[in-house]
Amino acid sequence: MSTNTITLLIYMAADNNLDPSAMQDLESIRKASIYSDMDIVVQLDRWEFVDAKEGFRHHFKQGVETIIKELGEVNSGDPKILKAFIEESAEAYPSDKLIVVIWSHGSGVDDMDVYNPSREKIFVPDKEIEEIAIAFDDASKEFIDNLELQKALDVSVEIDVLGFDACLMGMFEIAYQLRNQAKVIVGSQYLEPSTGWPYPQIVEHIGHGDTPREVGAKIVQFYSDYYERTQNFVTQSAYSVASIDEVAKLINKFAKVLKENLSNTKSLKLILNQTQNFRSDYIDLVHFIKMVDERLNIEILKPITTELLEALEGFIVANQSMGVGMEDAHGISIYFPTKKVPFKETFEMYEKLDFSQEYPSWVGLIRWYYLS
Repeated sequence: MSTNTITLLIYMAADNNLDPSAMQDLESIRKASIYSDMDIVVQLDRWEFVDAKEGFRHHFKQGVETIIKELGEVNSGDPKILKAFIEESAEAYPSDKLIVVIWSHGSGVDDMDVYNPSREKIFVPDKEIEEIAIAFDDASKEFIDNLELQKALDVSVEIDVLGFDACLMGMFEIAYQLRNQAKVIVGSQYLEPSTGWPYPQIVEHIGHGDTPREVGAKIVQFYSDYYERTQNFVTQSAYSVASIDEVAKLINKFAKVLKENLSNTKSLKLILNQTQNFRSDYIDLVHFIKMVDERLNIEILKPITTELLEALEGFIVANQSMGVGMEDAHGISIYFPTKKVPFKETFEMYEKLDFSQEYPSWVGLIRWYYLS
């Protein structure tokens, strides 16, 4: 293995309505690779409605594109396909730094099956449908949920930076679920434009000597610079998982003490309704903590709040947000239904995540909020 090398792997799960954007990204990567000596491998699964819908694995280096594997009709929603892509590509192009990007639709911790839209609410039976999970495959009608994603990324190589070129994946629970799968994770709290990440800047300007934290911070900055004049609502963040266990412990402690010092849900409801949100059940964690501290003024909670905010500052490597309505996007989201009640399957799957299992006070606070 040569020294100071980079391998960039992009898993383009585009068997959905993002197919045109995938083709644009593929061409921009090819052009940008002229000015880079990193090995770039893209596995592209195209939409079922296009003529050339078979999947291919592309290799790009210094402007040369090579088809290295013909996949036929592939199910990108199968976690085994993602795992094989990473391991086979990393073995074929070994390097000192491995960057893996999952490119598709995304929707954070909500793992309800969008292809089976019969959704029962756990508390109130109102109907509401939203997209969920990541790596949607319309032909197979499958996707990768967060438990499957953890298994898919449990690979034989070390991932330095894991990126989500997808909507709503900048969530604490996802970072915690994948804490052993990568050193740095990059994701957006809010929806991403269909044009996604600015790959030319990433390919041309990620340096061989950049640490994983520096790579994450650069991606966030490139993204912000790219959309500065074209989008009103944009977020992107990078997280270092090195301190995530300490953050999780403090969130658990914060939620426990908060619940113990609330006699009813009225004051919490007012705070939740004013907290920065990205979907009606995803809120900005930092903004929520600050609002609780300022509005409720619970003395016993204050030292925990201070410690938690300091820990989150170290956890969030970089954060960029812009646009009216995104002023209080501080970099990391967390699940807390505010204007709607949880779907039964969504809530039950949320309870299975590592964060809920190992630090149950947060999900306990949500359950108390709706059952009180």
